[in-house]
Amino acid sequence: KCYNELGEYVNAYEQTMDMKREALGDRAIWTAKKRYIINVYNNEGVEYAKPKMKIMGLEAIKSSTPVICREKIKEAFKIILESDQATLLQFISKFRSEFNSSPLSDIAFPRGVNGIKEYGVKCKDLSDEQALRFAPYKSGTPIHTKGALIYNHMLDVYKLSKKYQKISDGDKIKFVYLKQPNKINSNVLSFSDIIPKEFDIQDRIDYNQLFEKTFIDPLQIVLDAIDWKAEETSSLEDLFS
Repeated sequence: KCYNELGEYVNAYEQTMDMKREALGDRAIWTAKKRYIINVYNNEGVEYAKPKMKIMGLEAIKSSTPVICREKIKEAFKIILESDQATLLQFISKFRSEFNSSPLSDIAFPRGVNGIKEYGVKCKDLSDEQALRFAPYKSGTPIHTKGALIYNHMLDVYKLSKKYQKISDGDKIKFVYLKQPNKINSNVLSFSDIIPKEFDIQDRIDYNQLFEKTFIDPLQIVLDAIDWKAEETSSLEDLFS
């Protein structure tokens, strides 16, 4: 009706504009075009008994984010829409403890790997000590492929290729960040199912960086839009009050 009235008002040759109902909600946050969360009561004419959260274009629904983090990011979004910053900070602190005690396969970055042959560099006639320091990848190698090449290289160095299967192009893998220095001389390592205990690298896994990259960074995109923080900060006024 409104479009018809508008067409008559502007003396349009033909009225071709149309619209339909999409989502009706009471709260929403946009971070960019087609990237938002909405607290929805009615979606395309379907009325909900309780509001549902609609998420579009954000990391909470991306397969490159670990499943455990996807679920927790959704819970954090719900808190942002329905509660306050103090409640969110408590939630983040509790999840950090849960994250640090979770199985590594649950919190590592999931990826599909390609480029093993393209980016790989062969090492020959090196001592064991030299092989440990050797970088088996070319400059510009994607981080998860780099981690896969290091994994395969370390299987050769430790003579474990018969015990553990090497990563090949097309495999589904996971990767983690490592603290440096470490025994494999790398800031990243990929793996298929488990990290061989023979690598002796478990105590160098950087859980803080993993938490920041898999949970805080995707969440921060929304927090920046509403000027909230992901952790408590102290100002000079707080220190001297």
